[in-house]
Amino acid sequence: MLLAAVVSLSGLSFAQDTRTETVKFKRGASSTSIADSITGYEAVTYVVGVSAGQRMSVQLDTDNASNYFNVTAPGASEALFNGSINGNTTSFVIPSSGDYKIDVYLMRNAARRGDTASYDLTISVEGKAAASKPAPSKPAPDFADGLAGGPDYWQVHGLARGDTLNVRASAASGAAVLGVLGEGDVIRNLGCKMNGSTRWCRVEDQSGLTGWVSGKYLHESMRAPSLSRPVTPPPASQPPVSSGDGVPVALMPRFCTGEASSQFGVRPQDITTNAAFKSGKLYVSQGWFDGSGGTTFFNCYFKADGTFIAVN
Repeated sequence: MLLAAVVSLSGLSFAQDTRTETVKFKRGASSTSIADSITGYEAVTYVVGVSAGQRMSVQLDTDNASNYFNVTAPGASEALFNGSINGNTTSFVIPSSGDYKIDVYLMRNAARRGDTASYDLTISVEGKAAASKPAPSKPAPDFADGLAGGPDYWQVHGLARGDTLNVRASAASGAAVLGVLGEGDVIRNLGCKMNGSTRWCRVEDQSGLTGWVSGKYLHESMRAPSLSRPVTPPPASQPPVSSGDGVPVALMPRFCTGEASSQFGVRPQDITTNAAFKSGKLYVSQGWFDGSGGTTFFNCYFKADGTFIAVN
């Protein structure tokens, strides 16, 4: 329930106008509903003071499919709940006391168009605070914690906003960087080993990139990396956006997810996109999603400088 999640640089809009609201419940009430709206790069941070052991539930009802919320614990740099991945409702037991932040925002594709989202945010906090107790001497790790065997595939998870995971030539932080992986990428597990106090795992992505990454950011995946499909030409009738919106190659799949979500009206967590690859003078990120009419495949096209061209 409390896996850290991050929205990538290409997905979450970086708000130019963020306001902060302190949430207070009426006397005797354990929940409240807030009606509000945001436009473009606006965002709202709702601050809720809670105690460890209580259960907090959050639900966002909105008229915009690109409107989501994240929940961040006090002092944390990563969201413990990410709406664009896990949906617009959550309920969990508070792990530590303090002021929790609920950030309501528009995905970058909608923010760039100046879309407006009108929403109702319902927040409830129930239960009594847990009695304090000594912390365990060594918590059980939930990342790549085996040096032999393990799952067939890992998924990259827990990167800071906009970060990528370096794939290195050997199991050392000073080794040459061969490439990068992004949040959510699925890679093949080729085995792990320790170097000092750091666990390193050798991995391979669908493009054939092979190298070593920190096991801290690897979690078991139940699916294999997606295979590419033939590339079709981009539609000539759709002009590229401003060159100022150039996207790094490693982040093209996440940008593609946001654009496909907007175009097809499908939630980002239901969309699968592959790592971008070079096709002629363009970069292409391929993806698909399942619907009532079957599987829909699509391509996202980018110019060599990262400028997004089209999705079709």
